[in-house]
Amino acid sequence: MEQTLELPSSAPGKGFVRFGALCGVALCILFVMNLALGVVTLAPERLLTAIAAPAADPAAAAILFNIRLPRALLACCAGALAALAALILERIAGDGEVHDPGWSGVMALGALGAVMALTIAGSASWSAPGAVIGSAVGVALFLATQRRLQRAWRRRVVGLSIAVIAPALVFALLIGDVRIATWVRWCLGSLEQRDWQTWSGVWVLLLVAAPVGAVSAAKPGLPWMRNAGATLTVATVVVAAGAIGWVGLAAARWTGAVTGSGAQRATAAGLLGAALLLGVDLAARGATTLLPSLGLVSEVPAGALLIVLGAASFLAAHIRKR
Repeated sequence: MEQTLELPSSAPGKGFVRFGALCGVALCILFVMNLALGVVTLAPERLLTAIAAPAADPAAAAILFNIRLPRALLACCAGALAALAALILERIAGDGEVHDPGWSGVMALGALGAVMALTIAGSASWSAPGAVIGSAVGVALFLATQRRLQRAWRRRVVGLSIAVIAPALVFALLIGDVRIATWVRWCLGSLEQRDWQTWSGVWVLLLVAAPVGAVSAAKPGLPWMRNAGATLTVATVVVAAGAIGWVGLAAARWTGAVTGSGAQRATAAGLLGAALLLGVDLAARGATTLLPSLGLVSEVPAGALLIVLGAASFLAAHIRKR
């Protein structure tokens, strides 16, 4: 009996080590690429000079430390926490299915709460508490639909409806000021103009969301802790990068086929989520250079690429089932 219990655990362990190492290497490569590539490309020697001797190349040092480093770090945090949020929503639902934090409506309500607080208070410092309140409402609605609606398609319809209606309400709040770029960053998700000032609203949330989210994603835990973990992780993602959801869904699903225990899966999903968002942000910046002027926004939103990727993966899964 003991042998039959040991054999299954060894395979997932090996899979976790290999997959985790691969994700770690990809994360490092993409992180360096995010620091080096952009409107102004920093060649390897110039990048090293900016790191080792900033005074020797102040322009490169300013680009690296003031623009690209905070953006890359925010992408890592947002991608990792989006993956944890997807795992926690799976535990809350209890149906063994990974749920997209974006299309379930939780992130959309988090963005709505952040923008409402920003609009009413008139200060960006209130966006973080607003995102927490909005995310908490989203988690409560998600839990209510899981308990009261028996059919999965009905639950999906409710989530999709919230994911569409909430951005429309955000648009209504911002249209008076014609702040379309602000709407894009919150509702589609974008790392454009995310700098150290953004960290002032992220770091407090991150200190709480990271440990609570990791424990909630790795272990069954108590219901209140799962709800708190989902609320805090989603709110942190929204404040850091806007309502980006597919990254969490993809990372949670892909790691589920490779890793074994909850802790292994949470770790691997976090690494993969961070790498995925770094890659998507890099692709968005690359697409911006190939396109004509975008008008009200200066970059292709990362969330727009995620919508395309999410739709493509949904169609591919549907075709495979048929």
